[in-house]
Amino acid sequence: MRSEAPTIQDVARAAGVSTATVSRALSAPNRVSERTRHIVLEAVAETGYVANEMARNLRQQKSNSICVIAPDLSNPFFSFIISGIEQISGPMGYGVFVTESGLSQNDKTRIVNLMAAARVDGFIVLDGMLDHSLLKARGRSGQRAPIIAACEWKAGSITPSVIVDNVGGAVEAVKHFAALGHTNIGHITGPDGNILTETRIQGFKKGIEASGLEYRDEFILEGGFSLESGYEAAEKWLRMADRPTAMFCASDREAFGFISRLSKDGVRVPHDVSVIGFDDIEVSGYFVPALTTISQPRVEIGRVAATKLFDLIKNDGESNVVEQTSQLDVTLVVRESTAPPPSS
Repeated sequence: MRSEAPTIQDVARAAGVSTATVSRALSAPNRVSERTRHIVLEAVAETGYVANEMARNLRQQKSNSICVIAPDLSNPFFSFIISGIEQISGPMGYGVFVTESGLSQNDKTRIVNLMAAARVDGFIVLDGMLDHSLLKARGRSGQRAPIIAACEWKAGSITPSVIVDNVGGAVEAVKHFAALGHTNIGHITGPDGNILTETRIQGFKKGIEASGLEYRDEFILEGGFSLESGYEAAEKWLRMADRPTAMFCASDREAFGFISRLSKDGVRVPHDVSVIGFDDIEVSGYFVPALTTISQPRVEIGRVAATKLFDLIKNDGESNVVEQTSQLDVTLVVRESTAPPPSS
């Protein structure tokens, strides 16, 4: 007779599914089909996994779940990051709760209550505007759940983070424009106060300088990572007497909004103005015109963040193995939205 406690791998074998599917069926049943959920629950009953796992977790004062906090779940950018997180967490038997931080105090209070109830063993925060002190409530074990910041971070924070080379990506965008012959290059920023806004405009300025071009304040248009902000920036661009012939957008969604508004006035991309985005979300390659953009390794961001978090969980929140900051490279993906400037 088997003496070891059944594992999530045992359940997966009995159900004929992956461990990630078992994890989702138990922690987020609305994310799997009814048939899959039924098969997994039958395998759970057959192996006795839940009863043993719950007892073990109570003894260890763990929930075997983590929480991912994203600023805007309607943004497809975050889906691949969450997928990368689950690629690591699923095989380890951890469920993943995903919540949206939003802007309201009620949202922030809900997140704090989640931690206070000891329902998660750690956080991966994708929102650089969220105050991490809100997550420092203590749970059942008397220990603070470790936190990893990913994508966005707070300047000067001691929270371990996983970021990409935002400065380098912006430099590459400007250099691509310059290589095509553009000298009047503009930028649509992200939201005010966001670390990505700051680093990408820093890279933009660095790229302008490296290309031997003139930086012009009037070529900087305020944005906000959204379709709407790109649309509004296009209206400002249309009113300019002296327009940039190339625009670097702080996000792909901004670029889509920008191009969409211009098309209504018959302005063609890239014939009349070239556009580069940032992120390389899935639709970027299918947009018309297909968007030249700075590609982020989104799945890898999730995988690295989850790996760092589980190292902290394993070592009770302290580990010499976890580097303070892991920076991943970005790549310029050239498509159809960039071309030489229109002839005078």
